[in-house]
Amino acid sequence: MWSVIVTTIQAIDKNKHNNLKVSANPTLLQSEGRHFAPLVVQEFVAASQDYPVVFVKDSDTGQFKAIALLGLKPGENEFYSPQGWRGNYTPEALTLYPFLISQNKDDDSAILCFDSASPLINETQGQALFEQEAETPWLQEQGERVVQYVEKSQMTDQFIKMLLDFELVSPQSLSLTLEDNEEYTLNGLYAIDENKLNQLDDDKFNQLRKTGALTPIYASLISMQRIHNIVRLKLATK
Repeated sequence: MWSVIVTTIQAIDKNKHNNLKVSANPTLLQSEGRHFAPLVVQEFVAASQDYPVVFVKDSDTGQFKAIALLGLKPGENEFYSPQGWRGNYTPEALTLYPFLISQNKDDDSAILCFDSASPLINETQGQALFEQEAETPWLQEQGERVVQYVEKSQMTDQFIKMLLDFELVSPQSLSLTLEDNEEYTLNGLYAIDENKLNQLDDDKFNQLRKTGALTPIYASLISMQRIHNIVRLKLATK
């Protein structure tokens, strides 16, 4: 979900973490310096209003994941600000931090975990994880949100598989020259190929329509214009 930034993962345990609290995270501090955020397919329409919705490929597994592009190069997130998030829509994965789900290797059950290295974790302020050795309603709610996100991620994997099966995903390179003549080239991205989409036979196109895939597909295509949002924010901070 947000494994690219999680470093120290622990399963939540009332015996070990009975006194822990989680501070509010209005600025989404964990996203600073991260040039993309994970997305699930259910977010494509909302996210497309702010960000280019594209795909990246894991070099180790070969698996594709959907992302919102947040910066013009690694190490830059133009939507992060100490004063608050600069986008209208916030990718859901960012709002779940520092929680995530891990699979129990013994019985394949889901275990709610957290990033113990997160500066949000403390013993003095914020939302408590436990009260009288029982999970607080807040922690239960976070667990439910994470589980729901995992389910959405699985649906997103199915959506991406259909795109790949229909050969609709192609490498995308973005080259930009800003007003100050600073040049940026973004490699390693993948996008939905509109030409290939238009060349699909009726059977495949109808499969996309019947499964509800067309709406997120068109949202992703339209979102490519949102690269100008990133440029605008970058120029505004210079």
